[in-house]
Amino acid sequence: MDLLEVGGSQNLRAYWSHYLSGAHVLVFVVDSVDRERLLTARQELHALLAQEPRLPLVVLANKQVGAPLHTEELREELALQALGGQRELFLLPTSATWASLSTATSVLHLRSLLVSLLSQS
Repeated sequence: MDLLEVGGSQNLRAYWSHYLSGAHVLVFVVDSVDRERLLTARQELHALLAQEPRLPLVVLANKQVGAPLHTEELREELALQALGGQRELFLLPTSATWASLSTATSVLHLRSLLVSLLSQS
């Protein structure tokens, strides 16, 4: 399994579509504390999804500390219900820190999901 991270800063977003055609799963990471950028995240996510309408989607609601948006709030803010069952969709609360590795929000749970999704393709 090869994972490729392409950052989310505005100057890197132009490169996202170059890697999308070779992907088997799209993992989209959202800062679940940064409410101000959710509209941009929704627009960028839906633009990517329009290019690959059947690609399985895993949304990681990162930074599940402090006062994050819960997964149901993120589902609404990112308009994931608009996808209408046209693809496999997973929305996972997570925290990508060393301290969280032994918790329920560990990014290690993502690995088993990705292995399962990739074995189906």
